[in-house]
Amino acid sequence: MITLAACQDLGPETPRDELQENLELWQAMRPARYAYTIERQCFCGVDARGPVRVTVDGETVLSQVYVEDGRLATGPATGWFPSVDGLFAVLRDAIDEGAHEVRVSYDPVSGVPFEFWIDYSEFTADEELGFAVTEAVQPVS
Repeated sequence: MITLAACQDLGPETPRDELQENLELWQAMRPARYAYTIERQCFCGVDARGPVRVTVDGETVLSQVYVEDGRLATGPATGWFPSVDGLFAVLRDAIDEGAHEVRVSYDPVSGVPFEFWIDYSEFTADEELGFAVTEAVQPVS
């Protein structure tokens, strides 16, 4: 007697597969212009953590404004608060570079990585980096 097991979708097989699946969700629904608020989780100064409201047109970041006081992010801070596509790039780089640990939660509808934590090196202190989306993506005109 031969027994056949029913096939079922067990979801993505690897973190890279999961990232790609969610990136495709995001690309399918990404508004032409949108804003969202993000906060970095790192062993860094207050200005490097935010929260910052990021406004994006296509794939171009138009503005990054600190929620607490309305200041614009300037200088190096402009690189700390990416578009949603930039979040995917941070995750992809960590996975490709073999980070010790990458924990990520994706929005099941939009694919946006709404919270993640990267420990780049198991034996190095304070090099970890995380992001949390504190205000969901909203289309803007």
